[in-house]
Amino acid sequence: MEEADVFTLADGARAFDAREYPAALVQFSSVLRRVDLPPVDRIQALRGVAESHEKLGDFAAASESWSRLAKFAGRLEDASARQYRREAWMRAGACHAELEAWEESAALYHRAAKISGGRLAQRIEAEVRRAYAHYQLDALEQAEQILKEAEPMLERAQHEERLPDYFFVGMARFYRAAVIHRRFRAAPIRLPETRMADDFEKKLALLISAQEAYNDTIRAKHVYWVSAAGLQLGSLFEEFYDALMVAPVPEWLNDGQRKEYYETLKLQLRPVVNKAIWVFEKNLETATRLGYDNRFVEETEEKLARLQGVLLSGDTAIGKPTAPLSDLAGDRAAIEPAGPWGRSRADSDARQRFLPVQTPL
Repeated sequence: MEEADVFTLADGARAFDAREYPAALVQFSSVLRRVDLPPVDRIQALRGVAESHEKLGDFAAASESWSRLAKFAGRLEDASARQYRREAWMRAGACHAELEAWEESAALYHRAAKISGGRLAQRIEAEVRRAYAHYQLDALEQAEQILKEAEPMLERAQHEERLPDYFFVGMARFYRAAVIHRRFRAAPIRLPETRMADDFEKKLALLISAQEAYNDTIRAKHVYWVSAAGLQLGSLFEEFYDALMVAPVPEWLNDGQRKEYYETLKLQLRPVVNKAIWVFEKNLETATRLGYDNRFVEETEEKLARLQGVLLSGDTAIGKPTAPLSDLAGDRAAIEPAGPWGRSRADSDARQRFLPVQTPL
């Protein structure tokens, strides 16, 4: 190589810090071509290549580089190699999540989770991200089982050991609730009347379970997931109202009886609407008191205004079911944060990433 083409780790780091990512990629790659490179320097060069690919948006190449780092660290006997290997598999899994390659993401987080030791926060993150990947694959039972098995770590994090951040504890609680919420949405209410009564009891039981799970999310006390859970808790009551209003009506009812049926049902379900309004108001009140703002707060404001408008306008659909209160009922996206790691409104111009926050080793 020409002398000008020989770079050092310091050169790559300076280019990276200056956000000159193509140059950093070239310089870190140049360092890797040295055959006499000490292991710790090779790890740092591999890390620099992987992070440069991330910054350039090439997540397939970034994942490959993180995998190379993990495999290299796996051949070392140094005490710190295990931590390098764990983080590298996690970062590779995060890159696959960026590509929505959920099976690969889940597999890589599983590899990271199987590495013994590590900080509690890191072990929780690996398991929660793995569960989220299964959730995206609609493998709800598997996602729920992973979160159930992680419960001792979550309890320890909330009651015994202080974590620097409770994001992934809140996320674990939220997606356990989301699994129940999806089962609630899928639960039918069917005729004949004997089956309808049984279906109603099952749906009500799922509502109560989902409500308790969202309340567990709120108790995790991470503002992002508190606001997400508050929004979904109010939506839960909207959807329950909708499900009962559109449930089949016995065919033997005549027109007059149908009219009386719907009017009685609306009256009986009014407390459900009031409960949804109360939850949305509490969600906004909490956001105001704690001084945060995000898309869940915005959606809560919109839903609250819509429900209040329904109550103020009165019910003009006499003898008929009301229009659905929850326009997203049945849509899985309604219980999906736009990006599972979240950003404040101030950061709304930045693309939301699946990538974890980098932690120093």
